Amino acid sequence: MTKYVYPQKMSFNKYDDNHIIGFLNEKVIENYQLEGDGDNKPEPYTGYQYEGPESDGSTIMECKDPTSRDDVINAIIRSKYSETEEFAIQRHYANDSETYAEEWKAYNEWCEYAKTTGTSWLS
Repeated sequence: MTKYVYPQKMSFNKYDDNHIIGFLNEKVIENYQLEGDGDNKPEPYTGYQYEGPESDGSTIMECKDPTSRDDVINAIIRSKYSETEEFAIQRHYANDSETYAEEWKAYNEWCEYAKTTGTSWLS
C-alpha cells in the first residue's frame, strides 16, 4: 500500500468502462510540510493523505455505473472485502456473535465508511 499526500481533497474518476479510480483511507494532516531547505522550503498547508495500492495512493475498483450511488458504495466495499469474504463474515457472526464480534464490527465500520465516502463523492 502506498501513502500519498495532496494539497486538496481527492475524490474519484471513471477509469475505464468497468472501473473507477478513487482515493480511500483519507487522513487530514494539519500543517503538512513538504521537504525543502532554506528559502526553498514551502509553507505548511493542510494535507490530505490517501492510502491505496497504486503509486499515487489511489485504488482502482470495479464499478459498472459511476453515477450510481449503490454501485460506487459497492465498489468501495469490494475494495476491501470480496463477496465471498462478506458472506463468510456474516455466517461467522450469525453462528457465534461473541467470537466474531470484532470481525463484524470492522466489517460494519468499513460499510459505513463506504456509504459516507460514496455519497460524498457523488454530491
